[in-house]
Amino acid sequence: MPCQGASPRLGSGTLAQGAATAESFEIAAHGTTAVLAIWLGLTVITRARRVPAANVFGTLCALLVAWSAAILVQRLTTDPGVADTFNRVEDAAGSLVPAVTLHVAGVFSGEGPRRAGRTATIVLAYLISILMASIALLAPDQAWALTPPNFSWGSIDGSVFGWIWVVARLAMLALAAAWIAAPLRITSVDRARRQQLYAALATVLLGSAGGALRIVSQAAPSEPWIGVLLIAMALVIAAYAVFAQGVFLAPAIAGRAFLYSLVIGLGIVAVTVAVVGLDSLVRHSLGLEVPFVAALSLVAVIALFDPVADRVRHLVGRAEYSGIAERLQRALDDDLLMAQTPDRAIEPALARLVRTFRLRGALLTDAEGAPLAQVGTDPSADAGSLRVPLRATGQTSTAGTAVFGPKRTHLPFTAQEMTLLSDGALFLADLLDLGHDQDRQADALSDLSRRKAGVERRGEDLSRALGAAAQARVTTGFRVYALGPLRVERDGVPLSRWGGEKAGSRQAEAIFAFLFDRGERGVAKDEILELIWPDVDLERADLAFHRTLGGLRTVLEPSRRARDRGDAITFHHDRYRLDPGLVAGSDVADLEAELLAASQATDVTDRVTHLERARALYRGDYLDDCPFYGDSSAVEDQRELLRGRWIDVLLSLGEVYEAGGDRPAAAAAFRQARQAAGEPLPSADAALSRLGSPI
Repeated sequence: MPCQGASPRLGSGTLAQGAATAESFEIAAHGTTAVLAIWLGLTVITRARRVPAANVFGTLCALLVAWSAAILVQRLTTDPGVADTFNRVEDAAGSLVPAVTLHVAGVFSGEGPRRAGRTATIVLAYLISILMASIALLAPDQAWALTPPNFSWGSIDGSVFGWIWVVARLAMLALAAAWIAAPLRITSVDRARRQQLYAALATVLLGSAGGALRIVSQAAPSEPWIGVLLIAMALVIAAYAVFAQGVFLAPAIAGRAFLYSLVIGLGIVAVTVAVVGLDSLVRHSLGLEVPFVAALSLVAVIALFDPVADRVRHLVGRAEYSGIAERLQRALDDDLLMAQTPDRAIEPALARLVRTFRLRGALLTDAEGAPLAQVGTDPSADAGSLRVPLRATGQTSTAGTAVFGPKRTHLPFTAQEMTLLSDGALFLADLLDLGHDQDRQADALSDLSRRKAGVERRGEDLSRALGAAAQARVTTGFRVYALGPLRVERDGVPLSRWGGEKAGSRQAEAIFAFLFDRGERGVAKDEILELIWPDVDLERADLAFHRTLGGLRTVLEPSRRARDRGDAITFHHDRYRLDPGLVAGSDVADLEAELLAASQATDVTDRVTHLERARALYRGDYLDDCPFYGDSSAVEDQRELLRGRWIDVLLSLGEVYEAGGDRPAAAAAFRQARQAAGEPLPSADAALSRLGSPI
């Protein structure tokens, strides 16, 4: 019996000791979480205000601080009323964390305007979370919790609603992880972006696991500190993402921010301890009631903080800034610690362009043709690439060349894409020029400030335009790509079938090509019959023609009634014509527009820009693989004309590059012209000889 009585007492003591140890672990984990969250949140908010997700990330950190601090107060206080109040704060903050996490993931994973569905999901998550947080604050006995007191309805136990709320929060966290993982499919050429996404994904997954364990610990026997420890580890990975992988801040900036915050923070702690200790010692020694020493020390700290902080910035800042730190800070009206070296922004900006337009690669070269930066494969030798001169704002000479493409879809660039890429090249040129001036011209500080602001505005405008272009789709009309294999898109989607259910698709495509090529001149039915059904008797050929034409009309106008001819293809004066308003744009029209702009350009760089755009549009012979029509004699005149115009473009480019001293680009243009001609081209051969380049 004594032994039996002793055992429970020993077991109770062991259990009590274990509970105390677990509570100590939980307090330590929550303390670590609160410290990391407040440090990360304030660092990002104060140093990355212009990054879209920074403020939302700061809100998430604030909620984690409130959540951990509320639990710490509950564990340490002896006042039941205080514990109850902070229990409500804990539940409210915990209810909002998943929705804000989803918001951070939505902003961070997307580089353009959010899609309507994603925005609606975030709004719905916020509405649900705010409702649950409000209930937790105002009516905790009605909260959807796993344990009583909780909300119940009729015979349905309250734990059921608690589990529904648990699943809803886990679903938000899972969706956040899915949103972050989605861009990994299209960032293969951008290693830095992939590393950022992996770090963010690891943060969300680890934090979600910790949150799930923390929630489940309320209803099942488990150690709650384990879940909190996982959340703290997630914040450690988040710190790695911010300070090492350039999330929110460039790595160089983040590194200086870390050192600066560490030195200043430890200094403030040391000064505070010293002031409190000295004040206590003096008051005890002299018998003073007024904190005289603390007041004088506070004034001294306020007076000395700015010069000490400047000294710390100088110590942790980069060596190249040390001689002009004070002047740059005054001129740029910005914290020198946050001044990013422009040349470090070149590759991320180039990678953003490659991702947005889904290019195989992009290359920047200087005026001598030496590479400056490259993302993906080298596009300089590909005929489908777009070359844009690098000329900074206000400069008359080029600093090099930006080569973009080709696109992964093998299609030429549209006029809008060319304009955006030209803007991107201008932004990159401005960055390069700004970097050179920042090294050489420390005395031109006021001018640097204005130009820096202009570059930042241009970068913001470009970022918004790229975001819109990433999701832009043609909303009306058709776009025809005829310079090379025929391809037609409607609303951004390629047409894969031309005929109706009873009409041949190849024949319908040939009729469309015939009508597109003839334009306002139109096509007679006999011409079409002779082209497509030359060996079929007239009656059967006529029937096949009308059936195919009807199928083509249905494809071009899906809403057309069966017996209605519609407006896409009209019949007038015995000739069929394609409605001019049906085709919203074509590469042939774009080619003519670029050639006209090149002929009217008064500036050499502008002329090169338009000629390069024209070269990038030409994918091959006009209507090269079009069924029936592409092999007929009817297309030869226009094909030869366009091929000749393209050869003229290449010769003109070669002459301009040769005159500007860009020998590699000139030789490439002359060699491409000679290849396009398919026969000896005396002007190109002579130019290649002058350049000393093999034919």
